[in-house]
Parts: sequence; structure tokens; C-alpha cells
Amino acid sequence: MKSLDRAALEACAAEYDAAVDGDPDVDRFCTRSDWILPFHDAFQPGSELVAARSGGSFALLASRGPLLEPLEAMWGFASPLVGESCVELLLELVASRGRTGQRLHLSGLPPRGARTRALVAGLEPTHALAVASVTERFVAKLDDWDGYLSRRSAKFRAGLRAAQRRVAGAGISFEALEGVTAAGAAAAYERVLAVERRSWKSASENGVDRGPMRAFYAGMFPRLAARGALSLLFAMQDGEGVGYLAGGRAGHAFRGLQFSFDERLRPLGLGNVLQAEMIARLSLAGVGTYDLGAQSAYKARWAEGRLLTVGIFAQPLAGK
Repeated sequence: MKSLDRAALEACAAEYDAAVDGDPDVDRFCTRSDWILPFHDAFQPGSELVAARSGGSFALLASRGPLLEPLEAMWGFASPLVGESCVELLLELVASRGRTGQRLHLSGLPPRGARTRALVAGLEPTHALAVASVTERFVAKLDDWDGYLSRRSAKFRAGLRAAQRRVAGAGISFEALEGVTAAGAAAAYERVLAVERRSWKSASENGVDRGPMRAFYAGMFPRLAARGALSLLFAMQDGEGVGYLAGGRAGHAFRGLQFSFDERLRPLGLGNVLQAEMIARLSLAGVGTYDLGAQSAYKARWAEGRLLTVGIFAQPLAGK
């Protein structure tokens, strides 16, 4: 077992990401370094990394007071365990911490499967276990645009066509920003923020234009751009951005990140048209799935399937 600090983890990020790509039991976008390291840096920059690797297996946690938890524990998308020997590595890492009394939080785990069973079996002798969370995400299958539309209801299709007519009538067009370089990512993010500041999210202080969320995406965009995985779509009116949809790719999968629009344009249905425009473009590009993110009512209408992952708490038993 080799311990990793923040610098060492950054230095082996390419090897770590290759292990993520080859692991069928993890979210292959949110478990990547593109997601977990910017999150850690933005939300918990002072927390201690408690991380280790053994060959192509990794266990990545952060020590936050009485808890050891994933580097990204807000939504629970990322798995802190990657690679064939990750369970054994985790048990060794926890044992090496001695009698700290810290609880262990693990997220992004498949509800069923050999890894989760092995993890439970390995922790049960020394820890009391409980389910911490169940995370549900909506996923759309992208074959071709006509095929995708055929799986939507007649009411959905009619409403989308009406919104597309309203958006076109307002003189709004769409601009895809592909091939953004790491050096150009900051300028691209500024375009996003210019739209975000006029959205309902910003007005309610829930936008990505402030605080740790701003830092999170400011850190993520250059990393995605460096590997050619950043996708941005802007809605333009009179030369000005009035809407955006940002996402990233991992293989043939697309992960939606954020989208917003000028709140004054809500009556047009611009949000739905932005989603449709992105899906049509992704379908043409051969992207197979679109992960819309965590549960919300509108996402269910755009998706076919759901992905479930679970989180567990492990409390050390007295005297163990």
C-alpha cells in the first residue's frame, strides 16, 4: 500500500483515471479526477487526504472531523473505491489509521454485486453498518433524434415543437463551443457566468456564479478541456448569450453538468429547447447515453432509465 497526498494524487491522475475507465462498478465520469479533485479543492481544501493505491487499485478518502468520507460526498455520485483490489486496500487503509474512532462514509456503491458484498463482509467484524443514502440519477438513451423523440409522449413532442417555434420566433440561435483548450476554459466559463447571473438560480443564491460551486466548475472546466471532453452549448440572441448547457464526456457517455437561461425568457420554454438541441447534437456525434444527474421531476420526462447507487456508514465497534 502506497499512501498518497494531494500532490501525489495529482501526479498519478492519468493512471487513476485509466483505472476508473476500466472499472464497471463506478460512475466513470464523476469518479474521475476531473470531478473529485476540483470538488475537494473547492469545498474542503483544508481537509486531510487519506488516500492510498496498490497497483491499479485506489482508495481515496478525506478526513473531516469525526468522519472519513469520499472526496466528493455532497451528491454521492463518485466512488472512493476503484480497481480490482480496492476493498482489500480500503480495509488495510482503515486498519492503518489505528484507533481514531472515526466513522467511515462510502458512497457511489452498486446496490448489489460482489464488491459491495465483499465490502460489507470485510467491515462487519469491526464496524456497525447502516445505509447512509440511495442516490438516483436519470439517464437518456441516445440512438438518433427521431428514435429518441419516438419514446417521448405525444404531449411532450407537441410542447417541444411549440417551444422551438417560440424560441426561433424570438431570434434565438444556438452556438456549440467544442474544442475548448485548457487555456481557453476560463474565458468559456466567464460566458457561462454571464448567463448564470441572469438566471433564477443566481437570484435565489443557488447559482454557480458564487462560492464553492463557482470554484468547483472553474477547476473542472480546464481539466475537461485538456482531454477534449468539455461540451458547451449557448443560446444566442442579438449577439448575447441568453442560455447555456454545459457537460462533459467519458467515452460514449455524456454527463450534464449545469444549464441555465435568462429568467426573462422563461415563457419561451428556452430550457427545454436547449436540452433538445444538445440531445440532437449528441446523437449525431454518436454519444450513447446522457446522464442528466440527480432526481428531479423534469429530468424524468427526458430519460428512459435510472441508475441507483448507495452509500453506507460504518461506525467502529467498541474495543475493535
